[in-house]
Amino acid sequence: MINPIDFEGWNDLILQLNGYSFFHSKEWAKVLFESYKYEPVYFAIFENNELCSVLPLMLVKSWLTGNRAVSLPFSDHCEPLSNSITHSDVLMKEAISFCEKKKMKYIEFRSSGTKFPFEALAFRTDLQHSLRLNGNETELFNHFSENTRRNIKKSTKYNLTLKTNNAYSGLKLFYKMHCHTRKRHGLPPQPISFFNNIYKNIIMAGTGDILFTANNTGYIAGAIYFKFGTKILYKFGASVSDSNELGGNYFVMWEAIKKYISEGFKEFDFGRTEISHKGLQRFKCGWNTDELLIYTTQYNIKEREYQSASTKTDGIHNIIFNHSPIFLLKLIGKSVYKHIG
Repeated sequence: MINPIDFEGWNDLILQLNGYSFFHSKEWAKVLFESYKYEPVYFAIFENNELCSVLPLMLVKSWLTGNRAVSLPFSDHCEPLSNSITHSDVLMKEAISFCEKKKMKYIEFRSSGTKFPFEALAFRTDLQHSLRLNGNETELFNHFSENTRRNIKKSTKYNLTLKTNNAYSGLKLFYKMHCHTRKRHGLPPQPISFFNNIYKNIIMAGTGDILFTANNTGYIAGAIYFKFGTKILYKFGASVSDSNELGGNYFVMWEAIKKYISEGFKEFDFGRTEISHKGLQRFKCGWNTDELLIYTTQYNIKEREYQSASTKTDGIHNIIFNHSPIFLLKLIGKSVYKHIG
């Protein structure tokens, strides 16, 4: 059992394993620990001082939602990385034994591409969309959907420009836009402390960017991207309410793709999408992405069996939050997100 935050050279070891993502990184572990005090407990197998397999877990302790281990909280996916089924079995047994002693309710896994553990039957499915940056800009553009190409071309008519603002002022501008976007979607924003820790541990470290679409009135859309190895992760997006007609979201995404191609990155991850969000799914598929399933499974420690991992983000609460003032949504987000994990 190790804590990646204190483990020297952790990122270099992770980058040697197939299937790595930003969510396996030291920086992401620091953000979650500093924001919500979740305890990192990563189960790892080494051979000849080389990392062979790892099961990342964080302990979420909550009087409201109970105590459990999650791999990992607020992460689109963070699959255990293993080079053998034998290692997977060892990691799973050790994790169950540890969580039993700690009196955890269950262990939750979020894995992209394949189910883990392999025995899991009850699972929730979401979608991951990934674009391979293995061609030039023209080749990529020509394979986008007709709607995506049309929206990109339309955005060029409005004299839009890409602005990189990795200063703290950029984070504040993005967070303000983010809060309004979450309100439109009927959801509270994550607390500003969470974004401050992203800024301190990721943006300032040079492993993330805050990009904006700007016109003559100011910033109209923005996105936060994380960088790890040869992969880019689109983690957060936001826009002003009347920017859709201008194609601000399409513009910032296309300019980001071109930027990261020029910087030598090979894979562009559009992040997680709930299956019920058809409009967002169409948007991401329009970039000629590969679509994979993300499986969320929960293992009940006491019952020694898998349980339903379904969650519901759509409901009457969306209508209530949509009509709530932003200051109240911020208070709700600050109070409840640490219990959600």
